[in-house]
Amino acid sequence: MAIADVIKYDGEDNSILIWKSDKEDFKTGTQLIVHESQEAVFFMNGQALDLFGPGRYTLETQNMPLLSRFFNKATGGETPYHCEIYFINKTEQMNIKWGTDSQVQYMEPKYNFPLKIGASGEMTLSVSDSRKLLIKVVGTGSSLDRDSLVQKFRAFLMAKVKPYLAETMQSAEFSIFEIDSKMGELSKKLHEDLMEDFKDYGLNLNRFMVTTIAKPDGDEAYEKFKDLHIRQYSDVAEANLRQKVGIIDQETEKRKKIIEAEALAEKRKIEGYTYQQERSYDVAEKLSQNEGVGEFSNMGIGLGMMTGVAGTVGNTVGGVVGDTIKPLNENDEKDTLEEFKKKIEKLKLMKEQGIITEEEFNEAKKKMLENL
Repeated sequence: MAIADVIKYDGEDNSILIWKSDKEDFKTGTQLIVHESQEAVFFMNGQALDLFGPGRYTLETQNMPLLSRFFNKATGGETPYHCEIYFINKTEQMNIKWGTDSQVQYMEPKYNFPLKIGASGEMTLSVSDSRKLLIKVVGTGSSLDRDSLVQKFRAFLMAKVKPYLAETMQSAEFSIFEIDSKMGELSKKLHEDLMEDFKDYGLNLNRFMVTTIAKPDGDEAYEKFKDLHIRQYSDVAEANLRQKVGIIDQETEKRKKIIEAEALAEKRKIEGYTYQQERSYDVAEKLSQNEGVGEFSNMGIGLGMMTGVAGTVGNTVGGVVGDTIKPLNENDEKDTLEEFKKKIEKLKLMKEQGIITEEEFNEAKKKMLENL
């Protein structure tokens, strides 16, 4: 019979959080081996006496090989000095699913209407206080795996998550319709709220993530405010877009006119005439086609004269203007009312076409009235 044992746990299943060694009531001198990512708790006579981190240890107990035979006889072969070893897995337990078992009701903060939602996500846990977890959760059990831990904490988690979720959503500065872009903020707040609750049981809540919010699609009030929320942003976006498109259209039209003007200026340059000469030609042509103000033949200008160079046309039209607005000599006969009307019409047309100024028009009109 061995006078000392070697106690260790080489379990390959990382989901096992706590495992009790099947070797109990071991002798003084027993070797305890604790691996990295493990801790071991030594129980003596029902009390958690020592906590061991990674390494090899020689255990001192009251079970001496020779003395234990003597004491065991008095207790029917069972040692009165009971000792046990529990191994605790310190690795982080990841991808633990969670979800609310019923809807959470609160007042939507932005639009102020009652709303019911559900939530789900993932969390990661690790053991922070081995002794506390053993005493509060495991008790005298022989093991604890991740699924059993989640099952034990399901009711506890729901009792904590649901009021925290309702409180966080109701005091948030964003609405339910913006929640998809605020998952990070919501997760962070719930994580902070829940950390202390898990520490009471010797657990670290390393991460707590909200990945899904179950919205009440189809609910009349929800759909109504959802439509209002979308419209307030879509209408603004549409107005901004129309404004940008209008600016683009204006710039396009402006650029088009500039290009046309540059092309026309280049054409005049090649053909050898100016803008003023071209306008004079247009006026002369319009006067020749306007029966209301008389024909060019009545002004001493034949259409044949317009087939000459632009300079000639410009000089001719300029002469017509001079003849129209020049004052009469004392020997000239007075204008008739009909002639006065014709001359006024000619002057108006010249003014509209930019041939004469407003001041020149008024001066000529004044002199013509004097001659009437």
